[in-house]
Amino acid sequence: MRRLDDIFDLRYGQSLELNSLTQVDAPDGVNFVSRARGNNGVTARVLPPGDVGRAGEITVALSGGVLSSFVQPEDFVTGFHVMILTAKDPAMTLVEKLWWCRCIWENRRRFSYGRQANRTLGSLLMPEACPGWASAKEVPSNDALADGYQSRISLARRNTWLDFRLDELFTLKKGKRVTKADRIPGATRFIGASEKNNGITDLCDLQPIFEAGTLTVPYNGSVGFAFYQDEPYWASDDVQVLIPNSPVDKWALLFVSTMIRFEKDRFTYGYKWNLARMKATTIHLPATPAGDPDWDHMSAYMRGLPFSAAVARSEEA
Repeated sequence: MRRLDDIFDLRYGQSLELNSLTQVDAPDGVNFVSRARGNNGVTARVLPPGDVGRAGEITVALSGGVLSSFVQPEDFVTGFHVMILTAKDPAMTLVEKLWWCRCIWENRRRFSYGRQANRTLGSLLMPEACPGWASAKEVPSNDALADGYQSRISLARRNTWLDFRLDELFTLKKGKRVTKADRIPGATRFIGASEKNNGITDLCDLQPIFEAGTLTVPYNGSVGFAFYQDEPYWASDDVQVLIPNSPVDKWALLFVSTMIRFEKDRFTYGYKWNLARMKATTIHLPATPAGDPDWDHMSAYMRGLPFSAAVARSEEA
C-alpha cells in the first residue's frame, strides 16, 4: 500500500466565497468547484480573481460531500474545504486519474461531520499502482454529440402555422390499470405518470399493449409531460397514448411532444386533462399550403437542433 501523498502533491484550493465572485456564462470565466457530489463538483461559472487550478488536476471535497473526487476538465477555482491533487507522474493518464478518484471516494466512510479529511487526506492508504485492466479502459467520447444531425434550418414563419385538434392527428387511447403488486420485473417498459426517464417507471413482465412510434401523455401525476416511445410498452391508466393517424417519423413526433407540453399548464388536479378534453385540445403546428401539418419541415427542424446527433446515434446503437 502507498500513501496518497506519495502519488499526488496536495494543496488547498482557493477557498473562495461564491457570493463574492462575479458569475458568468460559459465560455467566459472558469468553473467554480465546491463540495458538491454531483456535476463534477461544479456549482457555478465565475470570473477568477487570481490563481486557478489547472485542467487535469483532481479536486477532493474535505467535508460536505466528503471525498467526492473529480478530474477537472477545465481550469477552475474552488470554494472552502476543497483539496487539489496534482499527479507526481506527469504521464498519468485520464483513465488512471479517474481510477485514483474512485479509490479516494471508497474511503469516505472514514470521515464524518466531526472528522473532516483535512490534514489526514495525504495519509490515506492507496493500492500500489493502477491495475492493468483499469489502465486499458477507454473513456467514452461524447465528441460531436452536441452537434446537429443535419444542417440547422429556421422555423417556418408563424403566419403559416395552423391549429390542429389532437384527434385529427392521432387516435387517442387510455392506458390500462395494473398495480405494482400485480406485476413482476421483466423486460417490458411500464409507462406511468412520471416526468422523468421518458415516463418509464419500471420494467415489468407484462406483454406490451402499445407499439413503438407513439406518444404518451400523463393526465394524472406529472400532467402533460409528453414523451416519444421508441419501443413497445405497457401504459398505465394515468397515461393517454397518441397513435399517429398517418406515417410520422420520430423527429416530427418529438416536435409535437414539445408543443403538447406547452398546453399542460391549462390543467390541474381539479380540471384533469381527461381523454375527452385531450381529444379536443388544439396545438399550433407548421402547415403546408394545403392546410396539412408540415411533418417534413418539423422533422428537418428537429434534425438540425443541437444534440440531435445524440438522438440519431441512439437510433443506430
